Amino acid sequence: MAKWFVLVLLSLLMLPVQANWLNDINRKVRALGEPEAEIQVAKPLSALELADYPPQYQYQRVMVPSHDTPLFVLQAGLEHQDTVVLVHGLGDLASKDWLTVIPALAAQYHVVAIDLPGFGLSQGAVFTYSPKEYAKVIDWVIKQYRHPGQVSLVGHSMGAAISLYYANQYPGRIGQLVLVDAAGILDRTAYIKHLSTRDNDKADLPQGVRRVIARVDNFADKMLEKTGTGFDPTRLFSNDSSLRNMTIGEQTNMNAALALMEQNFSVLNYQQMPTTQIIWGAQDTVAPLRTAHALQHVLPLSQLHVISDAGHVPMKSHPQRFNSLLLASLQGLTTARPARMTNVSQRIGRCFQDDHTHFSGQYQHIILNDCKLVRFDNLDTQQLTLTDSIVSMSKSRIGTAGHTMVITRSVMTATDTDIVGRINSNRSRFDFAGVSFYGESPVFISQASTRLVLSLTRIITPTQSTRLGGSYVLAEQSLESMLSY
Repeated sequence: MAKWFVLVLLSLLMLPVQANWLNDINRKVRALGEPEAEIQVAKPLSALELADYPPQYQYQRVMVPSHDTPLFVLQAGLEHQDTVVLVHGLGDLASKDWLTVIPALAAQYHVVAIDLPGFGLSQGAVFTYSPKEYAKVIDWVIKQYRHPGQVSLVGHSMGAAISLYYANQYPGRIGQLVLVDAAGILDRTAYIKHLSTRDNDKADLPQGVRRVIARVDNFADKMLEKTGTGFDPTRLFSNDSSLRNMTIGEQTNMNAALALMEQNFSVLNYQQMPTTQIIWGAQDTVAPLRTAHALQHVLPLSQLHVISDAGHVPMKSHPQRFNSLLLASLQGLTTARPARMTNVSQRIGRCFQDDHTHFSGQYQHIILNDCKLVRFDNLDTQQLTLTDSIVSMSKSRIGTAGHTMVITRSVMTATDTDIVGRINSNRSRFDFAGVSFYGESPVFISQASTRLVLSLTRIITPTQSTRLGGSYVLAEQSLESMLSY
């Protein structure tokens, strides 16, 4: 008890000095052009509320004018000029998720960590906890608490998705963005399919068994894709904020998770995003690594760092490795990805009933017939013909300008991939995440019964560029004609 009393007493003695120093910094920042604005203090923080926090940091609970709601703010490294703002994800711990990170950052940066409204020590007003509304809160925090140097925004899970949205809606406000295991980016149908997918790549299973499992998973995915284009009862809450607030408003995690699912991240303008570092746990079962590769595809200045044996919260499971990567990310430079070499290959790749299941490198033409286990990695092929096959591809380029690829009764899953020319689909299904079509419109034609699940997908023609995401069903029509309805 005596030790606890001494710690509390020391922290109280330290607050006036830190607060006065911070006010001096805030006055300097406002002198550079920010309007004078007094921060309104909310209900004082109790010793019990701060029991899990180190006493050497500064803590406030203030009112956010845009939503008239209390906001818990932690600050460390007050002597530094560059500011790093930390945004947490779903869960009850809120800013406590960053306690293993803050000491490493505070040695070089001014650190601001918050509890988003509705979470942790920021309980208060009930509103739609959406990326749009949270972005307003973050903008206020940056204006009020930034120091004169560069501002970097670091978000984890839902916080990463919010940070991504903020960077798009408020261009030029931050110098660098760091995304950690961002959740909610993929189309909801693609995400549900990920949760239900088996691991079919185990080498100890006979090929015949893996083919059977692939067929079972294919059937399950087909059912999920049908639900993705059907009636969604959660959209009732999207159209009626009063109904939402009355039924789930005070259930913070549900409110925020539902609002996150409703945000279509595929339509954001990624070309205007700041330099972005992406840190991911390879074993993340909450936000699949596929999301990171899709983001890297659409972010022009981005770099991906993968922690091979980490899950969804790498800063807690692998603190030393994570902190090292984060500090290097904040100090490093990111360049555009190099262009692919011209494909002049004359190789023909063939697969019949999975007699050849892995392709990489350059090909002139790949032909698959009744192959259920095929993977393309770093593949570049000028032509592709699929019949009764299931193929998964990543970091690839398929097709060539002016030519048509024929996909018949097949399933194609593509991530971080360029598609050049045109796809002609007949009774096939496609799941694209981080995919760009290049060619003359129309780039995708359905002959009969085609389903598409699109995340972070772009159509780039000589006359226009279209960003799209969602689940679609095509009959005898092109993708572009359906989008024009």
